[in-house]
Order: sequence, then C-alpha cells, then structure tokens
Amino acid sequence: MQRFVVVGLNLLLCYGVIILASRKLDPRFLELVHSPVVQEHGIYTRDNMIPVERGQKDTPNIVILFADDMGWGDMGANSPTSYVHTPTLDSLAAKGIRFTDFHSGAATCSPSRASLLTGRLGLRNGVVRNFEPDSIGGLPLNETTLADVARRKGYTTGMIGKWHLGINGLYHPIHRGFETYYGLPYSNDMGCIDSYCYNSPEQTKCPTKLNQNITANGVKNITSWMNIGVPLYDDLKIIEQPVNITILSSRYAERARSFISRNAKKSFLLYVAFAHMHVPLAFQTDEGFLPYQNTLYELDETVKTIHQALINSGVEENTLIWFASDNGPWELKCEYSGSAGPFKGDWQRRAEGGGGGSASKQTVWEGGHRVPSFIYWPQVIKEGWVSAALASTLDILPTVASLIRAPLPPGRAFDGVDLTPVINGRQSNRNTVLFHPNSGAAGPEGEIGAARVGPYKGVYYSGGSPACGGNTGPSQHHDPPLLFDLESDPSESSPLSPTSPNFGKVMKVIKKELQNLHYSLKVDNKSQADYTQNPSLTPCCSVFEPACRCH
Repeated sequence: MQRFVVVGLNLLLCYGVIILASRKLDPRFLELVHSPVVQEHGIYTRDNMIPVERGQKDTPNIVILFADDMGWGDMGANSPTSYVHTPTLDSLAAKGIRFTDFHSGAATCSPSRASLLTGRLGLRNGVVRNFEPDSIGGLPLNETTLADVARRKGYTTGMIGKWHLGINGLYHPIHRGFETYYGLPYSNDMGCIDSYCYNSPEQTKCPTKLNQNITANGVKNITSWMNIGVPLYDDLKIIEQPVNITILSSRYAERARSFISRNAKKSFLLYVAFAHMHVPLAFQTDEGFLPYQNTLYELDETVKTIHQALINSGVEENTLIWFASDNGPWELKCEYSGSAGPFKGDWQRRAEGGGGGSASKQTVWEGGHRVPSFIYWPQVIKEGWVSAALASTLDILPTVASLIRAPLPPGRAFDGVDLTPVINGRQSNRNTVLFHPNSGAAGPEGEIGAARVGPYKGVYYSGGSPACGGNTGPSQHHDPPLLFDLESDPSESSPLSPTSPNFGKVMKVIKKELQNLHYSLKVDNKSQADYTQNPSLTPCCSVFEPACRCH
C-alpha cells in the first residue's frame, strides 16, 4: 500500500505555531521528514491521500476506554464489599467478559500506552520510560499503531485524552493514525494549573505574572516546564493553557458523544484515555464521598455518557467496548491513590523481604500491572461471565486486528496474542509466559523484571517505588528468581523454596521462553525512542502570557 507525505503541509501544520513564536526548528525534525522511515512508511495527516479499504459494517466499532492509575480494587465488580462506587463499570462488566487476571504492558504511563497501541513490549517499540513535556521524541515513527491498522481498513479513527507518547512534530497523535485528537499531551500533573484540585504535595499553581523563563519581548526561553500550564489540544492547536481540569471529564464525554454521533453510519475506532485517576484529582460534583471516590464516580459517569451515546446513535449492539487501566495505583499520593485489592506485594513491604516501599505503580509486583478490565459487546457476548484467562493490554492490537479482519503490520514480532477465543467463550490461547518489564522501581528500565507462567510468577528484579511518606525499597536482582504461586498467594507474601517440587519445572519453562524472547529480539525490527529533551519545545500557547496562558 502506497502512501504519500505532503512535506510542506506537514511542516506548516506541525510547526506553524513554532514559526509564529520565533522558534528555531530542531534540525532533527527536518531530518525526520526526509528519513528512510518516513519515506518508506509515510506519515498520516488529515490531508494525505491514503488508499484504504472501505469500512465494513459487519465488523464491530471499537471503543477503547483507558483509565489512568486505576487499581484492580477500584472497580466495584472486583471488590464488591469495598468503598468504591462504580455502577456503570460494574453493569457493563457484568454483561460482558470481566477479566480477573488482566495486566498492563508496563507499570508506568508512556511504556504502557505504547504497548497498547503497538502490541509490543518496550524492548521492541523502544518506549521504556516516560516522556517529558520537553521531550524531542516520542513513540518511534517506524512503529505502527492500532489506529494505523484500523484506518487502513477504512475505519474512522479518533482519540480523546492523554497521549504521553511525544507531542512535537510528527510524534503528535494526528500523525500516528488518528484523524482527530482532543486532549492532554501528557499527564495532568506535568505543569501548573489554576483549578482547585487534590494532590500530595499540593499541585503547582500557575504564576500570574510573566514567567521569568519567558522574556518580556516574547522570546521563548523556557528552562523548566513546571511553571508552564498543562495544555489542552484540539487536533494540532492548543486551545486552553492551563487546562481547567475540573471540567475536563465532562468535555471528554461531550467530545466522545459528538464523535460517535457524527460517525454512527461509519465503522469507527475511538480511543479515550482518561485523566482520571491520575493526580491532581478534580471533579465537578461532590457526591459526599472522599476526593478519590468522588473522582472515581465521575469517571464512571463519563463512561455512562459514552455508553449512552452508543445507544442513542443506534450502534451499541455492534460496538466492542474494552476497558482497562494503564497501571496500578500510585501509592506515593497517599489518600489520593487507589487500591490494588488483594495484590499487596507483602514480601516487598517487609523489612526482612524486599525492604519496604510501594508494590504498586512502577513495580513488577502484581499491584503495579494487574488492572481492572472488561470487554462489552452485546451482539456477541449475550450473557456476562468472568474470565480467568491471562491477558494484557498487549493483546488489544492483535485482537482488534482479528475482529476487523485487518492484517498485522508486517516485518515485526508481537508480544500480544489474539483473544478472540476468549471472546467466543473458549480458553485464551496464551500458552506461554507473559513478561513484565521493569518500570522504574528496580533494574534496567524496560528489561524483563518478572515472568508469568500459569499461576506462577518469577521475579528477577524486586524493588519498592516510593510509598506514602516516601519510603522506598532497594533494587535487588534475583538469580534464581523469587517464585510465587499467585493462586494460593495473591499477595506475593512467601516465595517458594527452590527445593519445592514445582520450582524446577516452572523455571525450565520460564528460562526457555526468555531464551526465545532474546532470540526474537535479535532478529526483530526493533525501535529506539529519542529521550533527548529541549526545554524550548515545551508546548506553549502564548509566549506573551504567564505560564503560556491562553483560553
């Protein structure tokens, strides 16, 4: 399939704001436009002539709903006796397939999102840690996204919410397969805000006087992004900075409703990546709960609005909704953090074990990557049921590709599997291990920190991320790994003895699969992300206003 790159138009769209603000283009951007990757694969823009297949209405519409920092125990269906109130999520999960053993592809933001959109671990797609607001790069351009796959099949594609995979130039979601984009380019705490909110420590408020990092004559000279407002994008344009996070969820709901209504007669893919439950927490209506529970309920209400939009547009029956979270709760935020349910990582927390710290976000413990998830698809799933199949956000791309009858991108290996057998009521076809990459708490970032085979989990790198109060646990490498039986010990309290009957058998399987993975990586078409930072590239709507302010 041939695609064309309209270089002049791309530069005008991508860099028009930069030119108007008297910003010099980083020469690496110009190199990208003429690079072999772009020349060979092309880049999607809204104005490109892209030969695609016409959408087929016998294949489902796809709606991916992706929460942020939401723990396994934050969905009422998983924890019916807990404090949470998520009636919409619980109802959809009860009528669909609720996964109890579902995992994010990584335990932190950018790598998790990259794994969802590519079906590949960070060792392949190059995204092994988070991007910053002033990052030059993003998800490498030779990676094919879920939106690319759907668009080539004639699907209309849209994204709403948090991107966090690079915003400058060709890394913007508009150039990664999405025809429309409305949302935040990164986390809602990566910059200052004006809105009243909840965070620990308190969220940085935007300055009211001209930022000292921007000279009086309007020349941009940013040295830090913390005093720059968090921006809200509408396609390629910043429309508000700092964003009003108090009303952001209702804005996302309205944009989703509009997208669904506008494209009801087409085949569409909609990816909604919520700001909830990432700090700073904010909500419009106080339901009488604590701040975290109020925010969680607002997330649930937003999902309700999106679901109702599908009903009102007459497309609910043949629309597949897939809900998940990017990683587990961020315990450092204390009362503004969620619950991992029974997956507490007890061994890590003990002084005589891992030495303390959190066993949730950024770790390879279950609380870091086991997340709430369900699939809702009325036309196919007639009665709800609970699946114990081992599954992951890595599986979303290959599964969606199978359902819409799209070929997987050629010339690369995938770590996800097609979960169509699960959707059809049969067992998952993941007969091998699921790998969990290190995500910041311990070990080399992106390297395999733990591996699952059946109910067993081998932990090669233990370490505790900052817990409430800031306590951490040291990074430790284990050879042989700590082996846990999650069926009998979901809290990962007591590793099995190397002399136990199953230790050797399980380790033989894990070692073999690690060998296969390392061989696959040697021959695969791998990518490498550019994590170089340039403060002058921090998104800025108006250099003449404090915090780059505009509305």
